[in-house]
Amino acid sequence: MSSWLTRNFWRAGFMALLWMTLAATPAFAQHDGVISYPAPGATLSGTINVEGMASHPTFRKWQLDLLLDRDPHRATFLALGEKPVASTDNLHTWDTTLYPNGDHVLRLRVVHSNLNYDEIFVPVSIANAGAPAAPEKSVAPDAETKPDATVEDKPAPAPTPVVFRTDAPPDGERWIEVDISDQKLTAWQGDVPVFETTVSTGKPGFRTLPGEFAVYLRFEKARMRGIDYDTPDVPWTMYYSGDFAIHGAYWHDNFGSPVSHGCVNLRVPEAQALYAWADMGTRVVVNE
Repeated sequence: MSSWLTRNFWRAGFMALLWMTLAATPAFAQHDGVISYPAPGATLSGTINVEGMASHPTFRKWQLDLLLDRDPHRATFLALGEKPVASTDNLHTWDTTLYPNGDHVLRLRVVHSNLNYDEIFVPVSIANAGAPAAPEKSVAPDAETKPDATVEDKPAPAPTPVVFRTDAPPDGERWIEVDISDQKLTAWQGDVPVFETTVSTGKPGFRTLPGEFAVYLRFEKARMRGIDYDTPDVPWTMYYSGDFAIHGAYWHDNFGSPVSHGCVNLRVPEAQALYAWADMGTRVVVNE
């Protein structure tokens, strides 16, 4: 056999062997990401532990979301981890009574250092006695679908209304002051404080930038991504300097403590009220 035929024969054999090796390699051989509990199709009620694994050779973080009504555009944040989980463990203790009854999907994202990520999906159903179904799928109950008469329906408590003072001078400038040291936000109209609340500014390593700025971009919902986070549907967002923004935070209740990545976090109803009160160009003063 000529040397040319010999070289090509071995090259063809090597390529065939390489192809078979790659074909036999699992698609996700370079990462671990799995939800081991609950099982796909499970019906859940009360408080449960979501168990699983989340790791990768270039691990950055994992994030657990609930896709309401199995709609990827209705993702609701559940939990975040900044350390890999290399063996099956509790990822999140989840109170399902805080979410509507119906068919949903748990989504686990394993995010890599280059901000690519893999996703794991587990369809589940929530069925808590007395809890409302998701509004888009609600139906009028009939004789066969009414809940047991012995189960007491307890409506969720009404949220505390967000009230702005109305006695400020109508021609007074509307501006926002953020006090980092006191973790406080005040909305001013002229020299009258019309609204005040506790907020969460940047945690250690993620300083909230002090200075005087102006709102330059507004979104009712925004997707925020950074080195170690990827958060969908951030509500009532007002950017005032680069990536710094005032917005609602549905993923924590630690207001009064600095826990953000530099933004100013408010409770969602407060962020909505402030968004409606402020406007493009509203002055924002951040004091240390």
